[in-house]
Amino acid sequence: MFRNFTFRTANKISFGTGTINEVGAELKAGGATNTMIVTDKTIRGAGWAEKIQAILKASDIQSTVWDKAESEPSVEIGDKAVDAARSGGFDSVLGLGGGSAMDIAKAAAVGLTNEGHIMGWIRGGFSKPLAPLALCPTTAGTGSEVSDTAVFATPDLKVGLVSSMLYPRVAIVDPGLTVSMPASVTANTGIDALCHAIEGYQSVQANPMTDAMALESMRLVNQYLRAAYCNGRDMEAREGMALASLLAGIVMGNADTTIGHACGYAFVYPATKLHYPHGYAIAITLPYVMEYNAIAQIEKHATIAEVLGEEIEGLPLRDAAFMAPLAFKKLLQDLRLPMSLREVDVEKDMIPMLARNVLKSPNHCRRNPREVTEEGMLELFQHAFEGKLACEQEEE
Repeated sequence: MFRNFTFRTANKISFGTGTINEVGAELKAGGATNTMIVTDKTIRGAGWAEKIQAILKASDIQSTVWDKAESEPSVEIGDKAVDAARSGGFDSVLGLGGGSAMDIAKAAAVGLTNEGHIMGWIRGGFSKPLAPLALCPTTAGTGSEVSDTAVFATPDLKVGLVSSMLYPRVAIVDPGLTVSMPASVTANTGIDALCHAIEGYQSVQANPMTDAMALESMRLVNQYLRAAYCNGRDMEAREGMALASLLAGIVMGNADTTIGHACGYAFVYPATKLHYPHGYAIAITLPYVMEYNAIAQIEKHATIAEVLGEEIEGLPLRDAAFMAPLAFKKLLQDLRLPMSLREVDVEKDMIPMLARNVLKSPNHCRRNPREVTEEGMLELFQHAFEGKLACEQEEE
């Protein structure tokens, strides 16, 4: 028996090296005449914003670059972009960068057609479709170009603006834009894509379409992330990771994520005084999340292990399932990413607070395949602090 499901993504997706040249025609077809380009100073410094302006000009579209995007954007920064969009006479928006720039661009596009600001939309929604929006990622990881969410930080926690109207008119995924990413950013964003795929596969909202995309995304990450990390000029690896990120973003936009993200968010509350890149924060604890969830989805986790390159033939199903978090840890090791909370300045007495913080993300907990309890999170974070999965400790 298959349950009913719906499936949504961007109005149009254009994928492949060189597709960025289509952005002017796509926005022009949507009625754009004056576009606000939302990006950050690093991307602008690399010359990409000016190249985009030339492409837009060729389609008779005026444009202005707003380069104040920042990582983990605050609601305040998002609202500044909204105000800039309204005061600049723009009729369209283009987001160029990582997830932060694209999320800010979504808010700016909402602001061109709706009154109010971000927190008001989060609390009460917005009613009018957003202005023509093109999203062009320069990293391979966040999947924001095909998600229905824009995430912002408040002094107390991260909040999400969620609406089916947040999908862009066009998502242009050109792997050529990712070539300049340094190895550390390649690792952090690439592991983020894998987290999206795994959590979407775990989610109780998963469906046959998202499962198929999640597994293909995992396969691509396993095949290409190490290569992209070692050689950023390897275009096959860059294309593979761009596709993996795109597929994982579509999965996230439909099945959403589980407590992997809640554990990552647990670090950002003010009392922790810890600040990590988004993908990095989630990846630290994801092996332990996978172990926590494995007994609730033994067959699915055995499949994850196989897709991530583990030899599971002949193993009992349960043993195969617990190979999945081990496979994830091997990838962390190869990417020189931390495998324990000890390595990232977490103190042992912070564990109870981190465990409680997970429960502050009720939607992630609701989507998790295994019931989420404070006791369970305490055990999870204790394993994460030591950097030892329970199955590894049993072997000792």
